[in-house]
Amino acid sequence: MKSFICPGRPLDGLTVMSFLNGLVFFGPVSLLVRTTAGVSVSQFFLLQAALSLAVLLGEVPSGRLTDRIGCRRSILLYEFLFVMARVLLLTAFLTRSLPLFWLEAMVEGAALSFESGTLSAYLYGTLPPERYLTSLARVRNLETAGFVVSTLCYAGLYAVGGIPVLLAASALTSFLAWLASFSLPLLPVQRRPPRTETAPRPGLAHMVLTRRALALIAALAALNMGQILVNFFYADKLLACGARAEWLTAIILGYSVIQMLSGPLLDRLKPEHTLQALAGLFVLAGAGMAVLGLIDRTLPAVALMLTLPLLLRMPGCILEKIQNNLVDAAGQEERRAEALSLFNMSGSVFEVMFLVGSSAVAAAGPAACFGAAGLLLAASGWAAYKILS
Repeated sequence: MKSFICPGRPLDGLTVMSFLNGLVFFGPVSLLVRTTAGVSVSQFFLLQAALSLAVLLGEVPSGRLTDRIGCRRSILLYEFLFVMARVLLLTAFLTRSLPLFWLEAMVEGAALSFESGTLSAYLYGTLPPERYLTSLARVRNLETAGFVVSTLCYAGLYAVGGIPVLLAASALTSFLAWLASFSLPLLPVQRRPPRTETAPRPGLAHMVLTRRALALIAALAALNMGQILVNFFYADKLLACGARAEWLTAIILGYSVIQMLSGPLLDRLKPEHTLQALAGLFVLAGAGMAVLGLIDRTLPAVALMLTLPLLLRMPGCILEKIQNNLVDAAGQEERRAEALSLFNMSGSVFEVMFLVGSSAVAAAGPAACFGAAGLLLAASGWAAYKILS
């Protein structure tokens, strides 16, 4: 274990922390956790909307605080908040307390607001620029690996003690992830040279309102919408196309494993081809979403569901790198976490809108939802390519 958490090697600590963060054993029954404790489906959506709203309201303040206390301390803080959220969820389930479910949503929202932009800023400030993209993909893959392991362990743990055991195991792994975060080095391994120009630098508001930043924000929002649709409607769509319910777990594990190809694929990406790859991935993801909404055959639907998560993850990693580059170009390195939080707010806005209006989205039907998301993805990706290039 010593080699995994050796101080001074940030990815070693992140290896353990990221894998443990992916171990959410109650994930397959997250809705059932609430409804079994007396929460209605409508209240569940309101709880999720409250969580997203907490993230939205906390984005900029948490980013500003992160820039003051440092990314490592912010990581320690949000990992501790995740532990508190898991403990609150277990307590709320055991006591069947709706107020505790609301409190858990607020605490988890606070944790997610601190997490937003912090890990990206930490990696970008710690690693050489040429290693950032593949290292970010590796961290995401470790979280996916944790998700795969927790899905495989779900049935066994549920048989041992039901939902309480699932929640307790998730709280334990969150606590271990918090302990692992203490192994992260306090100071960056590599520091970028200081800026020498004396001209005044524009503020964050000016940076975010530039054409390039707005193009990135629009692309990020479209990407988040695509991910939300896949997460919410994949089961309904596959079942409507004739897939059997017992296939769903295997399909989830399959697309999770395929997602982990993002690291090797991005490692092969040449820096001069970054924008072309971004546009191509957005167009491919958009076309896949639109086709998925139209087809009604089992095999094509399963094939698209296995590949869409990969097509959505890769441009997400590229967008984070371009956002950091934009922060550098604006001379806002000292406010990196706050700037990245401003970028991420757009995704939170769209998520809150989607959750609050979930009944209206469902009434439109999966085909219309996937088709609209596909067009949005393709258009925003192409627009980002034209503006950024």
